[in-house]
Amino acid sequence: MKKPETLRKLIHMLFSLLLASPLLLRDYVEPGIVYGAALALGGLVYSMQVKGPPDWLRTSMQLPQIRHLETIIESFERLVSMVERDYERRSGWLGLISGLIGGASSYFIFGPHVIYGVLGLFLVDGTSTIVGMNIGVREIPFTNKTAEGTLAGFLSFLIALVFVTRDLLASLIMASATALAELYGIEDNVTVPLVASAVAHMMALPLPL
Repeated sequence: MKKPETLRKLIHMLFSLLLASPLLLRDYVEPGIVYGAALALGGLVYSMQVKGPPDWLRTSMQLPQIRHLETIIESFERLVSMVERDYERRSGWLGLISGLIGGASSYFIFGPHVIYGVLGLFLVDGTSTIVGMNIGVREIPFTNKTAEGTLAGFLSFLIALVFVTRDLLASLIMASATALAELYGIEDNVTVPLVASAVAHMMALPLPL
């Protein structure tokens, strides 16, 4: 078993669940505000990763009274490094910002049905990658994915959907569409939640939260 990559993906899956947190807080604050603030903060972090911090911030961080910020930032960077692939870190934490974009845009377009998008990202993307890395042998044409991984992601999402919706046909349609989005999407952190949320919205599936 490829333990480092498997652990990285498990942590990534747990992070993806945080995209549902604004819905859990909706009794206290409008989810759109939380998603919007997360996007703004993610954009700032992403820009500093790519361009580096502005001169005034770099200088202020040398002041004794706020040097502890460096420790906080370093700890955050170590945490993100456990989740992001090498190319994602080189591109400025691409996975982090694309996950925020996928989750937030799904909410802004499809409302609370984003919960299905988060569940799809958690199960389809996570399960297919872990299974594919560890036991996948049959490569799917024009992708770097395996049939075993894709099937595992599809089935895990299908089972969860049947349990939530009690509708086998709708669950089959959504699980199939989401698996295809994970398989052939340009950036699965964006395409998976968008596709799953869109299908749930169009079929007016019940909201589990």
